[in-house]
Amino acid sequence: MIGLIDIGGTKLLTAVAAADGRIDRTVLRPTAQHGDMIATLVEMLDEVREGEPLEAIAAAVPGPFDRVTGSLLNPPGLSGDWHRLDLAGPLRERFGCDVVVENDANCAALAEAHLGAGRGARLLVYYTVSTGIGTGTVRDGALVITRGDTEGGHQVLWPESVGGPRCECGGAGCLEALASGAAIARRFGRRGEEIEDQAVWDDVGRWLGIAVVNTVALLDCDRVVFGGGVADARWARIGPTIAITVERHLKLQPAPGIRVAQLGGHRNLTGALLVLRGLNPQGGGAG
Repeated sequence: MIGLIDIGGTKLLTAVAAADGRIDRTVLRPTAQHGDMIATLVEMLDEVREGEPLEAIAAAVPGPFDRVTGSLLNPPGLSGDWHRLDLAGPLRERFGCDVVVENDANCAALAEAHLGAGRGARLLVYYTVSTGIGTGTVRDGALVITRGDTEGGHQVLWPESVGGPRCECGGAGCLEALASGAAIARRFGRRGEEIEDQAVWDDVGRWLGIAVVNTVALLDCDRVVFGGGVADARWARIGPTIAITVERHLKLQPAPGIRVAQLGGHRNLTGALLVLRGLNPQGGGAG
């Protein structure tokens, strides 16, 4: 039995996976901003494993993180109690098993590439549009891992010098500050699920479309997949505007296939399990 963890800006999710890869016994809690985070995760894993031993643990975490030590660094949107948090070491000691830690957007990208909307793509870029915005890249079925991780949510689209809004990363005008769930609430005064005004979603879709244009210009990817809470819930509102924006601004390269993710709320867990099983050839953390 494999223990699975997904740490998000607003929710914590744990589950177990059987030998056939089926995900079961999920526990969902709001993400605490203060307290003993390891104790909370241990409690949640204990609840889902129901007294059975864990063979290994795979965790999907927000970036930036340290892949070598399996520690969170300073993920925007999470409080200081999460920063510099050694995740792999204490969990390994508590459960006596290997622990693999990987970026959550990378996990989702890998899952969608193998099992979802990215199947058949040579070079897939995945955008998770949720509380924040993250990205993952999969080439020929394997994660692309560079010095750290891609941070497509922090590409600057509206510089501070011309009025771009501040971002949780410390910069200004990032895609995350313009089109994430937190940014939508901040910019328009209501949470995304409360907004029906199409003009708002056109604004969000245009920023995401420009991000796709930038992504294609740099990587010449043949598929871009959008997932996360905002994209999943509002794809009918933003998808057409993303496509129109890409068609309008992408001049020198063919447009990629643009899809909404298919795997639902467990895609991060599914991807973490794939990483644990070796589909990321460069490893995934602190085994």
